[in-house]
Amino acid sequence: MMLATVVALAGSSVLRRQYGRAGWWAIPAVFVAVVFPLAAFPIAGMVLVAVQARRLRLVRAARVRVEFDAIALGELTALGLTSGLTFMAALERAGDELGPPLRDEVDGIRRRSRHVGAAAALEQADGVAQRLYLLAARATITGAPVADAVRAYVVAERDVQRATALAAARRLPVQLLLPLALLILPGFMVLTVGTALVGAAQRLGL
Repeated sequence: MMLATVVALAGSSVLRRQYGRAGWWAIPAVFVAVVFPLAAFPIAGMVLVAVQARRLRLVRAARVRVEFDAIALGELTALGLTSGLTFMAALERAGDELGPPLRDEVDGIRRRSRHVGAAAALEQADGVAQRLYLLAARATITGAPVADAVRAYVVAERDVQRATALAAARRLPVQLLLPLALLILPGFMVLTVGTALVGAAQRLGL
């Protein structure tokens, strides 16, 4: 038992070095795998699935946060337009309220606009809020109300986010099949294989 504890501690430290913070389940998972070798493969599968799922969650959360910031940029810009500011002034004020990468994008547009003009700088801009910049550039060139274009951008992006959230909710049951199977498999093996082994040992008089 002492050897199993030492191996569990060593294994959990390896997991933390390899994958970052493995979580509180690292030590008991490695301990159970050492004490019950038959459960090692299912436990290893669960650990790999959990680590990969955590990485995907972090990447997805960062992407969603940036998308929300892009919508916030549009909303703040529209608010500045309603107060009488020009689009570039409203965009600059909105960018100051947000963090990178949107703040860096707005700063780049502001610097380019001093040399090539606001419309050209907006057309050449890329990044997270590229669609907002293009809509504002077209409205500026054609003389259409820029505030209407910005509000239309915000509404469209909100609809896209809502549709994405609904699609992710519909995929959730399918994505949970594998983790649930890996959670059920160790207990199933203990109940079936373990009971059979105990019965065989009793018949053989071991």
